[in-house]
Amino acid sequence: MERQDLISIGAAIAIVFFLAIVVKPALTGGPDDGAGTLPALSPWQTRTAPPPPPLSEKAEMIERAYRWTGIDGGVRTWTFAVQKDLFVFYRDMPRIPYASAWGRYALSDADRPYLEALVEAVAPDRFNTPDTDYYRVMDVIFFVQQLPYACDSSTASYREGVFPPAYRGGADYPKYPVETLVDGKGDCEDTSILAAAMLDLMGYDVVLLRYSDHMALGIEMAKFSPFYADYPPKYYDYEGKRYYYVETTNYIEIIRHIDSGSGNATVIPERWGRPWSIGDTADVGLTSVQKEKPEIIPLRYVVRPRYHTIYPVPTLSLEVGE
Repeated sequence: MERQDLISIGAAIAIVFFLAIVVKPALTGGPDDGAGTLPALSPWQTRTAPPPPPLSEKAEMIERAYRWTGIDGGVRTWTFAVQKDLFVFYRDMPRIPYASAWGRYALSDADRPYLEALVEAVAPDRFNTPDTDYYRVMDVIFFVQQLPYACDSSTASYREGVFPPAYRGGADYPKYPVETLVDGKGDCEDTSILAAAMLDLMGYDVVLLRYSDHMALGIEMAKFSPFYADYPPKYYDYEGKRYYYVETTNYIEIIRHIDSGSGNATVIPERWGRPWSIGDTADVGLTSVQKEKPEIIPLRYVVRPRYHTIYPVPTLSLEVGE
């Protein structure tokens, strides 16, 4: 082999070595300085969830009977029946740690058939008036508002009477819609997620409104004209749209004071079924709702890159001699 050939081979090896040791770390961040290293993903990002169980007529079912008042004042009933293995599938799912991504709970795929049946039962197209769409929206809101309130930190919030595997004491445990419907109760984020899922199925643009100690729903309305609008409606502008506040927790308790004749007053809480109307916050006794600007959480969003960094590459200069 000629001396010139040996020099050429040696130069090629040197170039490869230089690219591997110098140029690649400069682009991606070398092991010495850690530059360009992506942060470790959280467990819910790295865990590969098993597929949901297929629908089957032979599967064991869980049933819960519902009875509520419709927006027209009529008492209505419906029985929710779901496959037990699907409920367990959602119950065992790890919770999403970032509230800004909680819209995913309202968009879960496997429970679509059950939510479609729920929307049909709660908000059928039964009003032959120009305001049918508004009545149907209020039917959904009123149904969700009548679900009993139960805190995440209480075992009474769960059908099994024990904390779910993914529950972490002191942290929120947002429920998938199927979980809320099987439990028959939930707190503010649970009812907001359920209402968001139902209204999204009906074609409405909704967002979650997250306050420091509360969560509610926002619904986009091109024209605000609800029948109960004897109040200044609360709304928030976001991405060129206007979203009106919707309370999804227990509807208003009307208190009667009865004078017994002895100078003492008896307080009797009654549920007359007056709904929290769209945009109405007058009776919401939370300072956060009255004064804070909430974080607006869309159900669908595009993840923006956070860790893209380009590092300068040293000028490559090699001299090959004879």
